Amino acid sequence: MNIINSKNYITSFILITFLNVTCSDSIETKLPILISEKTYNPETICDCNDDGINILNDILVKRKQFETLELLRENQKASEHIDLLKKNWKTMQYKCLKLFGPALMRSEGCNQPQEIQSAKDQLFKLGVRT
Repeated sequence: MNIINSKNYITSFILITFLNVTCSDSIETKLPILISEKTYNPETICDCNDDGINILNDILVKRKQFETLELLRENQKASEHIDLLKKNWKTMQYKCLKLFGPALMRSEGCNQPQEIQSAKDQLFKLGVRT
């Protein structure tokens, strides 16, 4: 009888853990970490390009979760999420311009400013200013 009870307990524990993980919305509600000029240290222009595209795409994904800008603004958590990402974008942009200057504006190798501009244009059409 003890073996059966142990198996039932373990099975129940695994099932509850699985349901808790799969049904949890903590992934969606987790806010991004705010970066600063001191904490953000890109080593190459490629880091700046990749990080910029990732931040802008994260903003785009969050914005597209809402049909209208008004619905986004009504959701305090989502608005805060986008605000933090926008602050990170500004910090990253400033630091990268400070380090790499006008080289950021030239398409070369891993640096693709047209991708960044495309993401910014999409955000602009959705009412998000970056």
